[in-house]
Amino acid sequence: MRLLLLLLFLLFMQNPLQAQALSIENISANIQSSLHTHLKGQNKAIVKNLYAQTGNKPLWVGKQNEKKMSQLVRALNDPLFNYKNKSFDQKSIKRLFFLLDNGEISTAKQASVYARLDLMLSNSFVRLVRFIVQGDVDWKLVQKKFKALKESDDVKVNWEMSFKSFPDQKQLNSASVNGNIYGYLSSLLPMEERYRKLVTLLKNYRVMDKFPKIKYSNTPLKLGNSSSRVKEVKKRLQISGDYPKNASINSKFDETLERAVITYQKRYLLKVDGKVDKTMTYYLNQPAKKNIQAIITNLDKTKLYPKHFENEHVEVNIPDFNLRYYRNGSKIMKMGIVIGRLDRPTPLFHDTIEYMVVNPTWTIPDNLIKRDLIHVLRDNPMYLEENNIHVFSGKKEIQVTQDMLDPYEKSEKRVPYRFVQFPGDNNALGRIKFMFPNKYAVYLHDTDNKTLLTRRYKLYSSGCMRVDKPFELMDILLENSKKSYSRSDIEKIIETNKPKTISLRRSVPVHMLYFTVYEEDGLAYFKNDVYLYDKIIEESVAGNKKATFSIPKNRMISVKKNAQPLSN
Repeated sequence: MRLLLLLLFLLFMQNPLQAQALSIENISANIQSSLHTHLKGQNKAIVKNLYAQTGNKPLWVGKQNEKKMSQLVRALNDPLFNYKNKSFDQKSIKRLFFLLDNGEISTAKQASVYARLDLMLSNSFVRLVRFIVQGDVDWKLVQKKFKALKESDDVKVNWEMSFKSFPDQKQLNSASVNGNIYGYLSSLLPMEERYRKLVTLLKNYRVMDKFPKIKYSNTPLKLGNSSSRVKEVKKRLQISGDYPKNASINSKFDETLERAVITYQKRYLLKVDGKVDKTMTYYLNQPAKKNIQAIITNLDKTKLYPKHFENEHVEVNIPDFNLRYYRNGSKIMKMGIVIGRLDRPTPLFHDTIEYMVVNPTWTIPDNLIKRDLIHVLRDNPMYLEENNIHVFSGKKEIQVTQDMLDPYEKSEKRVPYRFVQFPGDNNALGRIKFMFPNKYAVYLHDTDNKTLLTRRYKLYSSGCMRVDKPFELMDILLENSKKSYSRSDIEKIIETNKPKTISLRRSVPVHMLYFTVYEEDGLAYFKNDVYLYDKIIEESVAGNKKATFSIPKNRMISVKKNAQPLSN
């Protein structure tokens, strides 16, 4: 349809308006009358304002509008702007082109048809702009489903969403009158670098051949094996770009295939061992449409964010279990993180890192005292002593008994005691925490349990984010500290076992994000929708709305197995 529409447009522009060349006034009169009768919905006022700037003169038809009309026709079809292939009245526009080009419109009606075509193009332009900026996800419905999870599954979701209004109409008017449609539309792209990479991925996956099915086997394929299954694996990995296009498709499991398997395993967060086992076979057998839907949903999420983040900032991508530090447009650090459990998801919001604390204490939040600690103490009365946790009433340290705590376990009243874990090697926060004070009481910190960072799914905290290389992150942030500290200075502070606050002269923005698909270093990564947010969004899109959401019984990891008592 795209090619046909362009051909019709080119034919039409060879002799624009024909006998109507002197009837711009007639077209304008028809536009004026049609503005009141043919336009409906939320875009009516915007389109009317467009024409008010020109005295109702046509914006798209006529020789003088040829260039910008061509741009608009292409833009309506361009996946960069219309990645969901929305119609935007393109069939009706094509039909009017056809009728005008073939002389099937009588002279008496030509002015009204030209007016209708111009109005339709203007309305489609506004709809395209609205889609680029706001998308078609019902984010209020998404939030409603998030709230419902608290009632149905005791999962409290916190995702601070920023909804965008329709862009300033002065620039829209300028683009409509003066042209440069592509430049204007490109200026509206959200998270532009990430967005463009996702659009490229979408194009690639849309043209991929049907993935061949690979037979399951209890015996993994590995280097040196010969099997017909190896041939199918090579075909499959060649389609997705993991196995070189010019490499041979035979039944020998060679080193080239092993490298391709490892690349694929990294992209999908599988066990990286170069072997094709049942788990990897399952992933390989997933249809390309699943990847396509994941890319589209991640493009939808970009609508919640600005064109780009700050020049220096930290991004914590929750389903990726990674933190990245950016400066001047470059990634200068990447490290693994442990995130919130399935039933205690890490909040998604934006803040700024203001200071660091070496040898931190951990004051156990009220909700964890009620949900975890009281129960733990019931099973192990020595837990406080074993973990260097002290209890305070006001400023006075006290000895707490089970009878003092039991009344608060199911109560809405706050527990009137503070439980503070003192600094030390077994402190839940490790030896350093990175503070961005927020209402969720979550932050980045070291950990006393490094083994959790080696696991495939790092979902073990109660919302905070434990970082893999805390002192490397500290070294970068120390460049912004008010006082100069060497690594030797930090080691001396640690030896004191006393808390030390290090303030930053310039706070660093930190963004908690949820992107399950991204492109990095030339590779496409697909991560599991661990919190099921993608699924909720997918079922809240125009044309695919479901009023409610239920967590499936079978998930990639058991909520019960994922649970750990008193995890910060």
